[in-house]
Amino acid sequence: MLIWLTPFYLLAEELFNSTEQNVLNWRVYPPNAWKEVKMKLAHERVHPVYQACDSGKNTVLKFLWTNWIPRKNARHIFMNLFFAQEDESPNQLSEVSIHLLELEKPKANYPSRKSSDPVLRLQATQPFSPDVVIPKVEWRFGINLGPVSHAGFHVGFSYSGPCLFIASIKLYNKKCLSFVWKFTVFEEAPGDSGLVRGSCVEGSVELSPPQRECQADGQWGPLQGECSCAPGFQAVGDICEACRAGSYKAVSGSSHCLPCPANSRTEAPGARECQCFQGYYRMPEDPDVTPCTKPPSSPTNLTSLTLNRTTVAFHWDPPIDLGGRDEVWYKVECNEREVESQGQWQVCGISVKISPSSYQLNGTTVIIMGMEPHSDYRLTILASNAVNYNFNLPSSSQSITINRWQRDVMFTPNPQPQEEKSLSLWAIWSGVTGCLLLMALVPSTFCFVRRFYAKLTSVQDQEVEILPIHSRVTYRRHEENHQDSQQTNICLLEGLGGRLFGSLRDVLVDRSTLLLGKVLGAGEFGTVYEGIFTPEPGADIKVAVKTMKVGIYSHEDLESFLKEAELMQNFHHNNVVKLLGVSLESQPDSSIPMPMVILPFMKHRDLRRFLIATRYGDIPMFVPYQSLLRFMMDIAAGMEYLSSCGFLHRDLAARNCMLGDDLRVCVADFGLSKKICNKNYYRQKVAIRMPVKWMAIESLADNIYTSKSDVWSFGVTMWEIVTRGKTPYSAINNHELLELLESGYRLKSPDCDQKLYELMQSCWHQDPTQRPCFQKLEEDLQILLSQLPPLEASEEAHYINQGLEVALRGYAEGGEAKAEESQTMGNIYLAAPGAVDHLLEDEEGYLKTEVK
Repeated sequence: MLIWLTPFYLLAEELFNSTEQNVLNWRVYPPNAWKEVKMKLAHERVHPVYQACDSGKNTVLKFLWTNWIPRKNARHIFMNLFFAQEDESPNQLSEVSIHLLELEKPKANYPSRKSSDPVLRLQATQPFSPDVVIPKVEWRFGINLGPVSHAGFHVGFSYSGPCLFIASIKLYNKKCLSFVWKFTVFEEAPGDSGLVRGSCVEGSVELSPPQRECQADGQWGPLQGECSCAPGFQAVGDICEACRAGSYKAVSGSSHCLPCPANSRTEAPGARECQCFQGYYRMPEDPDVTPCTKPPSSPTNLTSLTLNRTTVAFHWDPPIDLGGRDEVWYKVECNEREVESQGQWQVCGISVKISPSSYQLNGTTVIIMGMEPHSDYRLTILASNAVNYNFNLPSSSQSITINRWQRDVMFTPNPQPQEEKSLSLWAIWSGVTGCLLLMALVPSTFCFVRRFYAKLTSVQDQEVEILPIHSRVTYRRHEENHQDSQQTNICLLEGLGGRLFGSLRDVLVDRSTLLLGKVLGAGEFGTVYEGIFTPEPGADIKVAVKTMKVGIYSHEDLESFLKEAELMQNFHHNNVVKLLGVSLESQPDSSIPMPMVILPFMKHRDLRRFLIATRYGDIPMFVPYQSLLRFMMDIAAGMEYLSSCGFLHRDLAARNCMLGDDLRVCVADFGLSKKICNKNYYRQKVAIRMPVKWMAIESLADNIYTSKSDVWSFGVTMWEIVTRGKTPYSAINNHELLELLESGYRLKSPDCDQKLYELMQSCWHQDPTQRPCFQKLEEDLQILLSQLPPLEASEEAHYINQGLEVALRGYAEGGEAKAEESQTMGNIYLAAPGAVDHLLEDEEGYLKTEVK
């Protein structure tokens, strides 16, 4: 089989070439009307040529038929024709008719004079004169003779003019080339084959039968059907490649393989899921990207405190290892035995009550009442999480023994003994007061009991049990030297629970060291005051004090408010607002204290208000472009620090960035922030108010938050800075935003350098893994800044200070400069997770009813 390229550069299969024959012996009608001669005509070597030339003016119709030609695999016949035609009269030439006759096999004396109608007719464009010895040949390529279906065929020519030369013919069929595209293989096929079925490449699955039409001209039609990379395989060009060991892909599609989450692995290529390490488990409802987790270790630092002869406060600290999960539940088991009989341990009788409960506990303190004075007790605390319950695994436990006669505490032997330490009085009572709160006693009662008990022990020199390292060793209680105000502060904080108390105790300050001044701002949930903080005598610091509104919160609201302070106490960076302290103030009409979070005073307040003032000031002014880039670099540096510490901000926006006296921007407002430890993402599971128009596409769609979600918000914040505080997507409703983002819509380019807008766009890539990190963003911003002419510090300060004056004037007037900016910021936040339903939004964009 000879394969050659036609002038159309398509793969073709040659069926017949007259120039490669020595003798043709074609059928001629009438006899001797055509003559076969050998000559060089339009080719390099001598070959057979047919000529039909009449003497005189005889115009009889002359037929020439080729021999029977097998069609092989051809479905459609094309011909290249080399011919010459004599001129008859001005502007008149006889037509050359071409015929095609199909037969299943060769027949003697066939075809007849005229066995088929012409399939087409043609004329020469440059005829030759009769006195020319060797005529100039004209050629026609790719003449379409039509489809064929029989085993073979004859090609015929008919002509009635004076003289015609058939120099040569080539017959062939075109072929559709084999190729791979979109994970589908199509093999080579003869032209005009119709729909050809393709096959999915290795590592892919068929979603619908892949088909393409192989057309007569050798071209493939559009793809019908689809193949997709199977689970365990990722797209690499048009093929599917197996995920390497240590990575996986759970579903079919063109997505990439992901590295195995923490505590899991794959041992062979092409894995659909990662197997957890021994001792680790994945919950049925956990997504594939979730790290494998395990049960928690046993609780630590078990202590008991005798309140009277029948009541004991039992306290413990959380496990050192939570197994990689957030939740931990406790169960308390009580066993007793009579001292005189030294009998076997038995489950405590019904007279023993454990408050608030003996199982499914979230707190770390219980009160045990109804104990017999003449019995020994063994208290066991068990820690478990969802892994224990779902996989029926035993809980880790720790026990203490209380000898009611000798009033000492003994630990059961542990593989790793604790270091000897003495707990101060307030640490013991943190557990006691927490449980008493659960018993619905008011905080003042706890403080009274605390002070009474301290006084009693100081008078009677009573010995009580605290955490000893050896059995049957007792310790003397240390006397308290705290001022009454500080005792009250500690007592109020203890009521929140042992974990939050232990976390905030180092930043807890006396209320008497704080003096509140004028209101700096008020929001829906609280007020910010100007204040004077005196951490040491003679050291007065101007501060901002963030408080909650009175009467609108519960214990849960109070804990949520203080959790922001709990996060902030760990921040130490020039571009992140630092926590100075926390104070609590008791209220006469409420059992819940007033929380106050003490922050540095930022003279120029939030960045968004300042930027708006630069647009709508009473005086002509403009913030230099270099200053805007420096603002962005400050925010990127602060966010890089938070990201490196494992924190997700989740509410990054210009309104949550503060501008200091030195024109340095600090990231602030961590009310929605989350600490991620053993996994690189956070999934929102309850309905809370979220800043819809600053949220990443994956957060809106699936409630997933990562550091790359903060990068998306940073891109929107950059857009705010360049537009001088404009509201993003101002003409788009919250419930319409997700669909627009998924369709590829993004914020329009503001009036800025194109490279800066491209940097914003990189933050809004649909695939979070393709977005840059904050360190890269800071470096790219530094490059853009270095390409600008340096700005004199005095010139920049002049511009900036003008803007600050306008901003401060706007604050004093109680509003923004334009009606566009005077609307409340309430429409920024919308409840999540779940799809945004505009029917549930109120006119400010909030959710009317809570989503469960």
